[in-house]
Amino acid sequence: MLRNVSFPVLPGFNFRDKIRGSRFHKSQIFEYSNDVPIITEKMKTFVGGNPLPDCEPTIYPSVYTRSAVNRFPAWVVFDKQVLCFEAYFQSTVHEMKDCAYQIRKCKIFFHLEDGTIMVVEPKQRNSGIPQGTLMHRQRIRIPAPRNDIFYDIIDFNIGKEVELYGRVFKIINCDHYTRVFLNRLGISVPDPIPCPEDPYMQVREKEKNQQLAKKPAYTQHTLSKFLAHDRQVLRFWGYWDDRHSPDGLLHRLRIQFYLSDDTVDIKEETSESSGLEMGPIFLKRSKLPKEFTTIGLPGDDFGNPLIVLNVLGESIRKGHYIYDSMASGRDKGSEQAYITDKDLGIGKVLDVYGRKVVLTSCDPYTEEYYRSKYGLDDFTPAQDPSLTEAEECKKEFTPASERELPPYNGYGTHEDSAQNCRSFILVAPKPDFAKFLEKDRKGLESFTLRFEARMISSMPSNADRRFLINFYLSDDTIAIFERVSANSGYFGGKFLARQKVIKPGETLYSSKPPQCYLAKDFCIGGVVIINDFHFLITNADEYALSYMENNCNQFPQSNVRLIMDKVRTALQPIYKDFIGKYICIDPDQTGVISYHVFWRTIKEVLGEQITDHEILTLARAFPGRVECRENLSLDHLRPIVHTEIRRNIYHGLERLGEHLKSRDRCKQGWLPRKEIWACLRASKLPVQQEILEVVVDKLDRHPSDDCLYSYHQLMKFLDAKNSPPPTVVPLSPEDIRKIAHGRGACKIRTRDAVNYLELMKGLNLEEELLRQNK
Repeated sequence: MLRNVSFPVLPGFNFRDKIRGSRFHKSQIFEYSNDVPIITEKMKTFVGGNPLPDCEPTIYPSVYTRSAVNRFPAWVVFDKQVLCFEAYFQSTVHEMKDCAYQIRKCKIFFHLEDGTIMVVEPKQRNSGIPQGTLMHRQRIRIPAPRNDIFYDIIDFNIGKEVELYGRVFKIINCDHYTRVFLNRLGISVPDPIPCPEDPYMQVREKEKNQQLAKKPAYTQHTLSKFLAHDRQVLRFWGYWDDRHSPDGLLHRLRIQFYLSDDTVDIKEETSESSGLEMGPIFLKRSKLPKEFTTIGLPGDDFGNPLIVLNVLGESIRKGHYIYDSMASGRDKGSEQAYITDKDLGIGKVLDVYGRKVVLTSCDPYTEEYYRSKYGLDDFTPAQDPSLTEAEECKKEFTPASERELPPYNGYGTHEDSAQNCRSFILVAPKPDFAKFLEKDRKGLESFTLRFEARMISSMPSNADRRFLINFYLSDDTIAIFERVSANSGYFGGKFLARQKVIKPGETLYSSKPPQCYLAKDFCIGGVVIINDFHFLITNADEYALSYMENNCNQFPQSNVRLIMDKVRTALQPIYKDFIGKYICIDPDQTGVISYHVFWRTIKEVLGEQITDHEILTLARAFPGRVECRENLSLDHLRPIVHTEIRRNIYHGLERLGEHLKSRDRCKQGWLPRKEIWACLRASKLPVQQEILEVVVDKLDRHPSDDCLYSYHQLMKFLDAKNSPPPTVVPLSPEDIRKIAHGRGACKIRTRDAVNYLELMKGLNLEEELLRQNK
């Protein structure tokens, strides 16, 4: 259906030529390989002689014959190729007496790929006219009567004038690329044409030269002094004693003298508790006269090279002052002298506009300056009156006695009684909230030390009772639970509610609070007395032992270095006999002995000098058998993960599986570690983050790509209902936590055997014996 000529040429009134067509996209001639565009095979056949109907060019340039025309599109052949011409045009200047126009330079860019033109005028500061892009990139028609065609490449050349939207541009030059391109087309490019002078700028320069200087030319030349002494400052400290006046104080001052222009500024050094409301600036930076009599009138400031004259007299309320360039108002004989570096020194007094400022000391740079320039060597600080008074007050001062609280009366706790004595308003004592946040339970980090103990008693029935002592690090409280024993006559359960326990022998009814049990008071082999019950600590759980070893600065009995020094000192005289005893115990020379043999041998040598906890710490530091992290499997981790899922009643496994499948676009069951980890964190799985990292590391990987993990195996692992029974002995939560944190050498230590060869190497006694023999 052809366009109806009766309809106006407006959007919505014209129709496509091919109504029955089904594909209206542009022909594709490029393909991308490694993000690089290349010509397709289809386009190669088109170039070889089988043109496609859609790609056949309809317009041919006049400078080439049709057989020599490149059949590629212009946007491919001339991509990012631009011709640049320099031109100028005349702009009318209104209300200007000596000139009627202004010459404005600009650049014309001709884009070869589509024949568009852009005109840009370079911006100049303070030009007063809008500059920049005068005409945006577009195709421009030739003026009438040839307005049916657009400007082409042959219309631009040096010396030609082009009219763009009523403005005539004279082309005077072009860049090197444009000249070479036109010459290759067979177009001759003339030499550059000089740009005519701008009459407007000539008038401006003429007016600028005729203007009179607003300020007179200074006769003082201080540039050389400024360049020689810039950023060089002499610094002194002093004081101004104003205590003789009512409400006066002793002001401490810092005086700075600038060598570049002989100016002085003074700042007051005040403390936060001084109670002064004045600002820190005592004197603004200026020249300081040597002798101060009174404040002068305008024009009497001899430190300023500008002299001010009052041209309207004193009777006028608002006088008018001008600069006296001839210095006629200055009396040469009465010029005032100002402070220089010669007038400064320790012990000297400066008259700062009627205030006597005494200089007491200076900084090391100032000392070096006066030592090198004037040869001074004595820089002893002057005596400060405030120091003398402070010494006198110190002799008479008696320290205030500490406020003593009344003794405890038995009501409430000691903290409650002390808080009530300190204030009239009854306020509950504030606990250590920072310690609570630091030591409160975080995942598998319980911050609770558990010890196994038995009661020491003369009664046979009490001697067989076993207890579990829990020490909570968040608030230093203790709870005791009794284990149930068959036919013991005791029910077991809670023996002592969670509370702070006072040490035995402390005075209860006193003004000072009694000392309570702390974490450092608990160790294996130690005895604690709680409410007149004696408990012997026989064992501790893995978490308590690991916590003590990781914080050995708080627990000396778990500090391996201190224990090794103690053992080294004790074994040095009997080292040979000690090694021989170990050889007899271990005839096969395996280097490993049982823990009980190790404990008995160490006790025979050190006796009461070493405790059971210290022996256990040595055994844990040099284990006989270790289980490496690489030998672990998912069966070791499955019980603790399923326990956390069941305990938190988690029902988000189905949604987790949907998230994992949605990220797997190829539906092959493999995903990168980053995406699996993002899904696990987004699903809020109630398992510790470190344990999840170990689980992801143990998943099967793609045979060809080591960075892809099987998320199907992960879902089977997390499924607590259909999970297979473990094929290995599951690990304890403490071992799982230790593996997750990666502490030590990523190994699980066991204390049923001790590697005494590694212990001997750590003691390093063999080299010392050889050194003594030599």
